[in-house]
Amino acid sequence: MLWRKRVTTILSLFLVLFLVAGYPMTAEGHQSEKPRSQGIDPLLKRMSIEEKVGQMMMVGFKGSEPTAEIRDLITKAHAGNIILFSWSENVGEPTQVAKLTNGLQKIAAKTPHQLPLLIAMDQEGGVVARLTQHAMELPGNMALGATRSTKGAYTAARLTAAEMRAVGVNMNLAPDVDVNVNPANPVIGVRSFAENPQLVADMGAAAIQGYQQHGVIATAKHFPGHGDTAVDSHLGLPVIDKTRAQLEEVELVPFKRAIKSKVDAMMTAHIHVPAFDPTPDLPATLSKPILTDLLRKELNYKGIIITDAMTMAGVSGTFGGVPKASVKAVQAGADMVLLTPELTTQEQMEVYQELVRAVYAGEISKKRMDESVRRILQVKSKYHLVHHRYVHVNRVEQRVGTSQHRKKAEELARKSITLVKNENHLLPLQLQTDEKLGIISPVSLRDYVLPYHANTTEFKMTSVNPTDSEIDQALEMAKGMDRLVVGTYSASLYPQQVKMVQALTKLEKPITVVALRNPYDIMKFPQVEAYMNAYGYRSVSLQAAVDTLFGVNSPQGKLPVTIPNLYPYGWGLRYGE
Repeated sequence: MLWRKRVTTILSLFLVLFLVAGYPMTAEGHQSEKPRSQGIDPLLKRMSIEEKVGQMMMVGFKGSEPTAEIRDLITKAHAGNIILFSWSENVGEPTQVAKLTNGLQKIAAKTPHQLPLLIAMDQEGGVVARLTQHAMELPGNMALGATRSTKGAYTAARLTAAEMRAVGVNMNLAPDVDVNVNPANPVIGVRSFAENPQLVADMGAAAIQGYQQHGVIATAKHFPGHGDTAVDSHLGLPVIDKTRAQLEEVELVPFKRAIKSKVDAMMTAHIHVPAFDPTPDLPATLSKPILTDLLRKELNYKGIIITDAMTMAGVSGTFGGVPKASVKAVQAGADMVLLTPELTTQEQMEVYQELVRAVYAGEISKKRMDESVRRILQVKSKYHLVHHRYVHVNRVEQRVGTSQHRKKAEELARKSITLVKNENHLLPLQLQTDEKLGIISPVSLRDYVLPYHANTTEFKMTSVNPTDSEIDQALEMAKGMDRLVVGTYSASLYPQQVKMVQALTKLEKPITVVALRNPYDIMKFPQVEAYMNAYGYRSVSLQAAVDTLFGVNSPQGKLPVTIPNLYPYGWGLRYGE
């Protein structure tokens, strides 16, 4: 009997090696060939329904190292994929992340089929990034869109991929290829490259190549397009009430390009799109006409379809909760359901159990399940993950946040800064030593400004929606200043922030507003003398903005969006204009 067990073990290992050996990579981790899939079907036959369901789940947990809870999800629920967040303490400094991912992969390596994990996070760049401690910070998508450089988008993705792989993260839930045509969009905004669908398509395709050619699975999101919404799908169900023709002309353009670019994963949107599926209040994530008929059949998409987080109100608030909604998502055509640490381990187990029950009950056919698992295994094969399962922890510091990476990021940020308004040539700032410069901002700019002008006072808001008392304090400080620089953060969403800026303009002092997120803020206070877009609040964007304020960097960016009734798409001033 012992020899039979040994033969069985060797055969299982051989099948895994055969599965993942189909996609050799270069020494830099680049893909070099198409994958072979001959080993996948024999492995599928050996896997139980429970093991297959586990491969269709991406789960989350809380903790900076492998916990008993995540061990249970990998070993008892057979979870084949993990998502990491900084808020759940998964992502801290790079060495910690590398130790964590190695630990997770070690747990998976001891399961019967020894399949490697997909380990993912949202590393879009800009305002959405998880790996930020001692790591390279990049300007986000809209900042890149302002540069109009597909080469820059590729470079940003390539650098991101290098740092992700260095810490053992092999899947990026990026790029966001939504077309942000709605200035009131509360959830996309600067996460989009632009309002122009062709520019979004070009930049998105470049980013996909940058990730996937350097060993990280890219995920185009949020299908069929989240850019024309005024509701946050984390909080409710947005509706895009456009015709099919309108959707074809705008929302679908970048996704078609992503498919042509062979993106390996596509994330769904928790939005209702009646033109594609008139079923009342049904989000795209749960729509078979959208995921199967449109994306899979009509657009001929071959890769993984992964849901957005099933905990979001746009999908979890109805359909019997997350477990039943997850079954409906798979029935609609999703290959993988995304579960985040808002759910306890027990709640994620309940999702797993409901999916297993649905397969045994015939609500999800075994054929449908196998199609999804095959796609997931093909991607794991394509990236040769069994041989790239672990990372060298002692090399992380030499690979993450390097001076070379930071220099490239700084170059991209400097090219993105967009000067929208500059009355009376207020900028660049040329201050006398005794002139008092006042800064008012929700994000501290003081350390960036002081090397240029020591006679600077800063009032830092405690939130993006300051109290009346804070507004009074800011005004009192501003009265004693000669010049003012005001940082704003998506002001249209925060009425107290607008109230403060409008009050400051009444002081009749030279005032420059720097928008630290969405570029539309000037709509609320068009009377300001000078206005500049930084598109983000990461240090790399703050430094570039301040360098531009003082004329060390010349503004080069062009608006990637229209500022309604004020400035057209493509607008951007240079100094002296």
